[in-house]
Amino acid sequence: MDFWSRLIGGYVPSASSRESSLDGPQQRLTTFKRTYLQLQQSWQKTGRNQADPTFGATLVPYLQSVNHILRDEIHTPAPHLCIQNVATAQLYVLLSSVGVTVCNEQATKEILRFFGLLVDTEDEDFINDTSFADRLIVFVQAVSSVVTTRGLYVDTEIAELLFAIAAKLRQQSEVPPAWFRPSVDAELDSLRGASIPIPKSQEFPLVFLLLDYVHYDGEVGDFARTGLLYILESAGRSYKLEKWIIESELATMMASGLGALYSQLSSKVTLTHASASVPPILTFSNVMEPVSSSDAEPIFTTALQGNLATFLSYLAFWQDMLERCPSVDIKATLLDHFDFLFLRPLLYPSIVESSDIDSGSSVAVMTYLRSILENLTHTDIIRLLLHFMLGNSNGQQQDTRPSRPAALARRRKSETLITNNANRGGHAIPELLTLTNILQGYLASRSHQTVTASLRLLCTILRSWHDMASTQLFRAEMAKTVGNQRSIEIHDQHLDSLYSMAEDILDEEDLELYYESHLQDAQVNIELHSCFVQQLNLAESDCSEASLLSKDHRRQHVITAEDPLLTRLLSLLEDFLVNDIETNLSLSETFAALASCSETSLEGWLLVPKSTGVLPRRGKNAARSVDGPTVNNQATANHFCTASPVLARLRALVERIDKLRADFQDFDIYLSERRHVFQVGEEIDEVVAEIPIRRSQDMVDDQNSKPREKVAAIGLITERLKTSGHVSRASSSRGRQPTNAEQPEAPPKSLVRRLNQLRLSPSRSPSKISERHHSPSPLGKTSISSRRSSALASPRGPPDMLQRKIRMRANVGQRRPLGESTDSETGSIRSESTGVECDATEEMRELSLSHILTNVIILQEFILELAAIIQVRASLFGEVDLD
Repeated sequence: MDFWSRLIGGYVPSASSRESSLDGPQQRLTTFKRTYLQLQQSWQKTGRNQADPTFGATLVPYLQSVNHILRDEIHTPAPHLCIQNVATAQLYVLLSSVGVTVCNEQATKEILRFFGLLVDTEDEDFINDTSFADRLIVFVQAVSSVVTTRGLYVDTEIAELLFAIAAKLRQQSEVPPAWFRPSVDAELDSLRGASIPIPKSQEFPLVFLLLDYVHYDGEVGDFARTGLLYILESAGRSYKLEKWIIESELATMMASGLGALYSQLSSKVTLTHASASVPPILTFSNVMEPVSSSDAEPIFTTALQGNLATFLSYLAFWQDMLERCPSVDIKATLLDHFDFLFLRPLLYPSIVESSDIDSGSSVAVMTYLRSILENLTHTDIIRLLLHFMLGNSNGQQQDTRPSRPAALARRRKSETLITNNANRGGHAIPELLTLTNILQGYLASRSHQTVTASLRLLCTILRSWHDMASTQLFRAEMAKTVGNQRSIEIHDQHLDSLYSMAEDILDEEDLELYYESHLQDAQVNIELHSCFVQQLNLAESDCSEASLLSKDHRRQHVITAEDPLLTRLLSLLEDFLVNDIETNLSLSETFAALASCSETSLEGWLLVPKSTGVLPRRGKNAARSVDGPTVNNQATANHFCTASPVLARLRALVERIDKLRADFQDFDIYLSERRHVFQVGEEIDEVVAEIPIRRSQDMVDDQNSKPREKVAAIGLITERLKTSGHVSRASSSRGRQPTNAEQPEAPPKSLVRRLNQLRLSPSRSPSKISERHHSPSPLGKTSISSRRSSALASPRGPPDMLQRKIRMRANVGQRRPLGESTDSETGSIRSESTGVECDATEEMRELSLSHILTNVIILQEFILELAAIIQVRASLFGEVDLD
């Protein structure tokens, strides 16, 4: 009938009629056995000729039919006779043999799906069947070893199958002996035809099969990494498995894989930008092309970013293993291998051996280390890394003599690693050359790229991990007097000095708005600082105002003025106007991160020490004269700034700007135009970002009804205080008293009442512009608002004025490539601007006026940022005596 129907072509069976023949369990079983028999006969007729390219193709239809029948049966009610037949007759043995000999990708995929269906089924206990486990492992090992039959889809099927097995094993209290056999299994040994004992890797082959795919991207790597994490979780319930993992080569292979991925990263990198993604702020400056070798790779290239992403993904998997593994001894084993197989022989030597001469390898290693610190969150691995690189030999904890078998095995493994590392020798010793020493040298480099990369690394450590390196980076001493607050006059004088500098640079009506924005940013930065988070954890049990401001929770360190690293930062600050734009951005961020640390005192480097006594006490009602400060007051203010290294250098920079203002006509107009350009660009970005929100009125209403969260990781301290009836500071940055509706109820001595007595910003000096005796600019009479473009005056200089070159002095100090001789640096250079002889470490640089204007704007923002940080610290930490 089928023959005549196909011949005539008038009858085509419907889908329902084709499926009706398989509706019954018995009919389905009959069809399954017939298809399986055809598969077996076809495989036998070929003579198992593996080299025949058509061999696998002829088997694919039968394999697809077998999977289709099994898949349909799983979704039907019991009985599942086909699955029972597979279990009783061990039909998977044939398919495993076919998979080992076949050289066809499609056939391999179908066999992998066949085993996946058996693993997922709940009818038969395939997961505890030793024969099934052996055949599956032999098949997967054979497929993994043959690259010709493996494609992306095959790797995905393998990883998904291994993940399904690991998920099944995770649900059991003990890993069944079908998969984990610490002793040699004679059956599996004979199956593979080996005459020697099975190696340790074959005692639990599932683990090492997963290890082959953990470094893959996409679904393949996700399946493999998650499956291996499931195995580690099972180790917490099995002493045998825990001991086996410690004694096996798992940790060694993991560390070796991490080192291999790190070695694939480019050894020389330049911090350049693609032409389509150059930051707008760099378009107004002199982009200093790095002097590097021809083999240096730009940081934005797809290949480098891909390799770096793969390495960081594998490193994140290390972190997941430490977080998810319940065994303390396995964690210690992983950390030991990270230390002795990656950190000591590879990562740290690459930093020590990097060179600053071609500005390539130094930039690369600083960038890679910064990426590592930014992507890691596990405290144990960060503590190990920083303590080693900073030469803190006391950072590692000494374990007592363990008694558990797993702990004994871990100690033996660690001792072996230490012995092998000592025998190899030749590695750099952090006690002789620490990361701090390297940073000090690179911050004195002539290469602005090396300086920028080093500043970014230093900023990352200060912002995210300063609590682990507070005393190793800087020469810090514990504060002698705990809880010693500075007076309100001293506090006001600091804010007045900084705000006056900002006004001297460019006095605008919107300066208060800029300062308010910096206050909000400073609050977030302080509360997200690693030291402040640690302080919150200590005071978490008592969220009252007294506990948050208690000195018991703050171990204040005082940075000495002779600190070499601080000296390097101050030297860069002196050359702020002539520095590269990206260097200044990183420098300002580094200073802000250091000042935001709740455990670092600002006295001695940012604030004037209390013992100087340079400021005469003023009465509470004393007000600044409308005509501006007198000569004596001005001299006192200058003397006040000289007592602080940072304030002294900021004041010197402002004086250099005054000299530029005297030398260039309409300097303030050009500066206002530059400020206006940046402000307009920022407003455009804000409008573009709000366009998707305005597409739906419902989304706008929903957004207006809910307060926007500024921080996702932890709640702001002000929000936590509000829940307890306190507010951290008033809402205005210029001393505006909140209304009754804005002012919450609080105890008499609450934080909000103390803040009402504290001036939230320095007073504005109405006569600052009149002090600029050298400025021919119309700004001496009228302030220009960056938000009102119509008020901008037109400069009277030539059209190419912004590109005119200016020779400015740079105090480079010891900035030279490391290892370069300094014999040629003898002699002296005569400064044209001062008419006095300057040291040989000074040089003259030619920069465009446009470049200098951008640096001036950055400097003004930096000064406002420092003032905001000082203010917020006084509010949150109670550093000012208001009585």
